[in-house]
Amino acid sequence: MTQSDDACTSPGIRPATVSVLTGYYNRVHCVDETILSILNQSHQDIELIAFDDCSTDGTGDRLIALRDELADPRFKVLIHESNKGFTQGMIDAIAASDSEFICVQGSGDISLPRRIERQVSALRSDPDIGAVGSWYTNVVETNGRRYPRRPDANGVDFESLMKGNVFSHGEVMIRRSVYEAAGGYRSAFTFCQDYDLWLRIAKISRLHTVKEFLYERSVRFDGASYHPKKFPLQARFTILARRFALMSEPELGAAIARLGEVGPGEFVQGDDPELQRILLKAVLRSTIFGATQEAEKLSEQLTPGIPKAILRTINSIVARLPSRVSGR
Repeated sequence: MTQSDDACTSPGIRPATVSVLTGYYNRVHCVDETILSILNQSHQDIELIAFDDCSTDGTGDRLIALRDELADPRFKVLIHESNKGFTQGMIDAIAASDSEFICVQGSGDISLPRRIERQVSALRSDPDIGAVGSWYTNVVETNGRRYPRRPDANGVDFESLMKGNVFSHGEVMIRRSVYEAAGGYRSAFTFCQDYDLWLRIAKISRLHTVKEFLYERSVRFDGASYHPKKFPLQARFTILARRFALMSEPELGAAIARLGEVGPGEFVQGDDPELQRILLKAVLRSTIFGATQEAEKLSEQLTPGIPKAILRTINSIVARLPSRVSGR
């Protein structure tokens, strides 16, 4: 890794209250808007660490140029000499920071002006809260449709979290002491590194949601949540996060090591009932969001017997939806 700035913390300099971490790979078109949404927050006691994971479209150059244009000492850029993946990039960026709270920021997403202020307030008001999210709006890049999401992590414990994720990742702030106590991100999790972490945090701390729209999440159909090749891999990691969360320490250690060697396919076969349920939901979601080609390709991985008429019906419903759905 090549660090384009001096060490993120120096002797005698008080660390910022919040370290905001955002990772980029080939997203040059959305650098400015995301970075400015953080630097223009109402809570100013932050450091922003953006890392570029060996992009080929000029993203790294744009991050460096924007840093130089803004000349804001809070904004730091890390340039990876080789592609190491998002999870390892986050692990390294967090290790390069030193703050009370760790704030995740999705590249291409927008944090509304009071996001950090409201989440810091929630964490400081209750020391039992380990991670806090917010309501957010999904914004589809291709058509501008807006889909409000009102998740509620308040009262969600480990058992209920095992049934489904309550965060989308990019909108979450974590207490550093809890992140470290839970073991942090696991590099073996290429996808669902967040859900794997939330499950471990839920065992030792409370989860919380600020019930305000504080975040806008950019939905891209080439992302892992929709891509016909990436999503089945993501789904397998989701299943493994749940299964690993129930393992004993010796059993878990061996499983993590094996995962790093062979990947999730050996653990979760294509006809696994849980995988099939997740794939069906993804097909329906992609259809509703207008990613009909992605939905069709995903449906090819469903086992025989899933009625394709369901997809045709949903397609007809989606075609009659208004072009925009207001979230705020």
